[in-house]
Amino acid sequence: MIPAVLLLSCLILPQAEAHEFWLEPENYAPPPDKKIAISHNYGQYFKGDGLPFVTEWHPRYIVLDDGRERKVRGFDGDLPAIQIKFDTPGLKVFGYFGAFEPQGFDTLAEFEKYAHKLGYDQIVGRHRAQGKPDTDIVESYARNAKLLLGVGDGAGADRVLGLTFELVAERNPYTLAPGATLPVRLLLRGKPAAGFKITTFNRADPKNPVTAVTDADGGAQIALPARGAYLLNAIHMFEPAPGSKAHWESLWASLTFAVR
Repeated sequence: MIPAVLLLSCLILPQAEAHEFWLEPENYAPPPDKKIAISHNYGQYFKGDGLPFVTEWHPRYIVLDDGRERKVRGFDGDLPAIQIKFDTPGLKVFGYFGAFEPQGFDTLAEFEKYAHKLGYDQIVGRHRAQGKPDTDIVESYARNAKLLLGVGDGAGADRVLGLTFELVAERNPYTLAPGATLPVRLLLRGKPAAGFKITTFNRADPKNPVTAVTDADGGAQIALPARGAYLLNAIHMFEPAPGSKAHWESLWASLTFAVR
């Protein structure tokens, strides 16, 4: 059972501002047979609060372990969200398939501030042009989070998991040295997502994120200047399908990994 106060705080947090969501292990390169905690983090500039494990928030949650799909399990209310270990070394690819969750804005000014933070100022103009309401605005968002965990030697490759909005590393970051460049690809419903901004947060310098825009094939080059953890984030805000109770919807893709 999730304590009522904790659950209420978790539900209120997303309505405050535009925040990232990511999966973060206590150790990005653990040895085999060692249980580690993985947090579900929510915040800004690679710093945030841990959210509990809540089954309703992710209809599917998996990890590829030695090429086999394994369900990520937890108990509702657990904080940190996950405790897991692996018997063999290799690159373990976690995929968190987030469910859509609504959030409300009392006024158009609040929604405009939110859209501006996401880099979607044009949405407000479309909102007005389409005669959508100035109050009680509803946006529905879904998180699509990945984690690359380098167990032992960390050998292996990232894989396309089928998230609706997905960041894919085209090289294994655990094999790269500081100063290298990581090619990534952004997919929207399985197809290359062109013209989207990818923001990279470096744990060594989190207040100075770097952005890149995906090319026609959804690709981008991500600089890895230092050792340590990295968080990549991309956002897609769009018109919902007919019949939706939301006025707008958004998808958030994140990818976390480390350079050793």
